[in-house]
Amino acid sequence: MAGSSTGGCREHVGGLHQAVADVMRAHGFGLVSRLVFVAELVDDNGELGLLRGSCPGDMPVWSELGLHAYAVSDIDALVTTSRVAGSREDE
Repeated sequence: MAGSSTGGCREHVGGLHQAVADVMRAHGFGLVSRLVFVAELVDDNGELGLLRGSCPGDMPVWSELGLHAYAVSDIDALVTTSRVAGSREDE
């Protein structure tokens, strides 16, 4: 299972997109236009694997990468803000 895969999940991504969109709308976050996700999976043998996907399913890989990079930048900003404020509880 080690490695990264999007195979075999394309048919389920539309349902995931709708489920996330419904939850976001219910909590007042607005419309979900595009979705990227990463999930760490553990198989029956305890091996770790990585599942990643995007919606729409035909999203160009560069757009998917851009959304992931944007998310990482946002997390980096939160870590920096926390450290500047003197809080190290996230470590």
